[in-house]
Amino acid sequence: MHKKLLRPDEAARMLSVSRWTVYRWVGEGRLEGTRVGPGSLRVFAESVDRLIDGNRVGESAGRPPGRRGSKGGRCLAAVLGFWLLVHGPLWAQLPPEVDPPADVSGASGGSGTKAAAALPERAPESTMAPVTVKAAYDVPQMLPTAAPTDSVYGMPMDVMDIPRQVTPINKTLMEEAGINAQGGYVNPISFAMINPTAFGGVDAWISPSPYIRGDAALPFINGMAMSVMNVEMVNSGLPWNWNMVESVDMVEGPGNAVFGAGQESSGYVNYVTKQPYFDKFRGNAWGSMGMYQQYMWGGEMGGPIDKEHKLAYRLSYMGIESGSWYQTVHNDQQNVYLALGWKPVDNYSADLYVDADFASFSPIGYAGFNRPTNALFQSGGSLDYLGALPPSQWGSVPYFQNYWAANPGAPVAPSPVGFGTYGVGLGPVNRRQLLMSPYAQQTGYQGMTQLIQKVHVDEGFDLVNNTLVWYTRHDALNPSYLYDEAVMGDYEVDNRTECRLAFDTPVGGSGSGQGEKAPFAISHNVDTGFEWVYQRNQDYVSTMLINAPNMFSLAQNPMLWDVRNTPYFQAAIMNPNAPGGGEWPIPNGPAGYYFEPLNGTTGTTDSQYWALAPFWQHVINFGEKLSLQYGLRATTYLINAQTPPGTPPMLSTQLQTSMIDPLFSIGPVYKPFPWLSLYGNFNYEYVTAAADMGGFVPTQTSQEMHLLNELGEVGAKLSLLHDKLYLSFAFFHQNLYMDQIGFPPNPGLLQGFEYNMTYQPDRHWWFRAGYAYMHGTWNFSSLPYGPSQTQSYSTGYAFRHNLPLDDNGTAVAPVNVSGIPGIYDWIGLPNQTANAMVTYRTDFGLSLTASALVMSSYPLFYNYTAVVPTQYVTNLSVTYQKNNWSLTVYLWNTLNSVYWLPYASGLASDVASNSDYVAAGWPFWIQGTLSYQF
Repeated sequence: MHKKLLRPDEAARMLSVSRWTVYRWVGEGRLEGTRVGPGSLRVFAESVDRLIDGNRVGESAGRPPGRRGSKGGRCLAAVLGFWLLVHGPLWAQLPPEVDPPADVSGASGGSGTKAAAALPERAPESTMAPVTVKAAYDVPQMLPTAAPTDSVYGMPMDVMDIPRQVTPINKTLMEEAGINAQGGYVNPISFAMINPTAFGGVDAWISPSPYIRGDAALPFINGMAMSVMNVEMVNSGLPWNWNMVESVDMVEGPGNAVFGAGQESSGYVNYVTKQPYFDKFRGNAWGSMGMYQQYMWGGEMGGPIDKEHKLAYRLSYMGIESGSWYQTVHNDQQNVYLALGWKPVDNYSADLYVDADFASFSPIGYAGFNRPTNALFQSGGSLDYLGALPPSQWGSVPYFQNYWAANPGAPVAPSPVGFGTYGVGLGPVNRRQLLMSPYAQQTGYQGMTQLIQKVHVDEGFDLVNNTLVWYTRHDALNPSYLYDEAVMGDYEVDNRTECRLAFDTPVGGSGSGQGEKAPFAISHNVDTGFEWVYQRNQDYVSTMLINAPNMFSLAQNPMLWDVRNTPYFQAAIMNPNAPGGGEWPIPNGPAGYYFEPLNGTTGTTDSQYWALAPFWQHVINFGEKLSLQYGLRATTYLINAQTPPGTPPMLSTQLQTSMIDPLFSIGPVYKPFPWLSLYGNFNYEYVTAAADMGGFVPTQTSQEMHLLNELGEVGAKLSLLHDKLYLSFAFFHQNLYMDQIGFPPNPGLLQGFEYNMTYQPDRHWWFRAGYAYMHGTWNFSSLPYGPSQTQSYSTGYAFRHNLPLDDNGTAVAPVNVSGIPGIYDWIGLPNQTANAMVTYRTDFGLSLTASALVMSSYPLFYNYTAVVPTQYVTNLSVTYQKNNWSLTVYLWNTLNSVYWLPYASGLASDVASNSDYVAAGWPFWIQGTLSYQF
């Protein structure tokens, strides 16, 4: 029989089902020879014929095509009665279970939230058996069109049909980019090796998400927001457990109507966690070691628990005991992850995910190199301006007490002897030196529990309930500038119930028999429901001494390794006139820890809030060439925040307020040809600023809870050469706000262009390349001040002109400096980045991957007197697989280039500290990983 290839609309019409059902069947392997094409699924006609002969799966007898009935009237009642549906009365009515094939894993429907949309339908006896295709040495599919994704609109869609830029990242890409190579600390530029818009800074080292378009991305776990963090101050929290992540969907631009928007951001990531093994028992053990005391190891196992393969598990563990190329930096982690899948009947499934993380490490947030200058960059990191005032010249305790009594809350108290004695000119420095005291430490634990339940009620009618609980408790201290943080046990509970509808509305058509005019089919896919979030925070934070004068030069003055001993800090202890209300001991906290009661979004708070959000996401397909998606969401915040226990009565304050933040998005897609998609997208939404650990503080204003995040984007996507080459282009324009520490939010504008390409001609080769141009500005023209900076000019300039250091943007300096109203370009962000990655795999188990990233120059000050030059990084890896063994050797920074990372980039509020923080990237180093599969 000639195997004619069919488009999804043709297959759907032949089967009298929606094309969303065809997507489901492909995910279950029920269509032989299927694969994802450019916006369509191609199936062999003989597979369709077999299904037609098998009683047309999912359609009731006698129901005409395109008339599956309206589910809207039943949706509300079904959502409200979800828990009744999944209990006893339902089981008696559900069809009998069909055993999954023994060689197909993930009977819950795939991984993560992708599984949520793929609720299996009842398969009649005559339906063909799934066909399993096994490639040599597990060759991964790298094309973005390889599988539908639901991370953009909450429902499974082909990348070609999505009017947004989305980058699916599988396990192979994560490993080749080195995301988790540095002993648990995330390499800030690793995601940029995959997508050029994802350049990040030093504060991304312990972030649970990468940067996207100049800011830390919002993190989602299987579709649920992890809101216990501030994405603009990502230095807080414990290292992220990358061991539980199976794949990542990186989405550029604001959040969607189903997942929610939350905080200000230029993008978000959805982590799909590891899934249980339903097919058979399997597992692996691995170990990794590299230069600079990098040691990691782990293992996992899983399989069906019962003979019927209705209950399955997957247990995974990772341990880390690593040092670092940087001095006084280490990381010890223990991570345990468990996934349980249960499918008692064909129409219901439940997935439970549990993660527990324990860590003891250096709090690398708020760390970097000491006061960078152009001399530092021009010398390749060997020379910089040296010197520091000794504590004896910082003045006395009474001096500072009297100063703050006359100037309550002044952020910086000047040294009484002035700053002219600072500096001895250029001298040798050490690129491995960070602002990290040997006494710095952070310990704690965190974990999550997530339950996803899915009910397939009828053809085109699914219910999904997703519940996430996240908990964290930790404390951190870096005494060299006194940043400390005590999180007493923060948690969030997030629950979302979704009603997913798929139906057609035929238009026109006439007659019957010969000459019949077929109706024009308009198909709909709706995801609607309700989400609620409860979050509890009790956090103590101290950051006052970050801006203290002359306390950064640790290498020249080890006496400053613990700034708590200085007169400056001693004068602030229990002094309500000092910045942030002074330094007060944390009740029931670690010894030597202090907090500031009124330090704004820096983070001290005792708060709780509810977020209540109905949502509606609708995708309308007008035939095969034109589609339109739109989304609506309204999030109501009910907030109660106060200063925490231990705050003196004269500083106590409280905030009770409510706020509604709306969200609207719309995006058309026009496909003149199956291989070409032209799209536009407009997002208009309001989001909130958050405190250090994602809650709210009692000093917060209504403006900080109602920030505009507006995106306009147009682009094109192409799938060419028989779906082997994928290209995407996008122009974007985004209005957003930066939540400045200690200042009202400030409006900004980001404009840019990006290009991405993936080419996989066969199982031996795959290529990836991209380019991004991004330009951001902050508009201070209508304000009485300019952008805040820890130091408003370079240290070299201060040395030559006898100016104070760490002036907090208050000194008189060169033209257009910090403190003067105007329009300022973003700092810490290259205007241009370009990446490339190529892999060659042989048939005998050997593969080679080479990658490179080029970054244009970028300034570190708002007067642009210190500029990081154009720089590049190259990586190389070699893998050999034999039987069940695999060995990979990585050569990171292969050409040993000297490159630098800013403390924060673009949108992040911590760009105010860039004048004092920059870190050298790791030099050439080698790492090896050996694994055994069983």
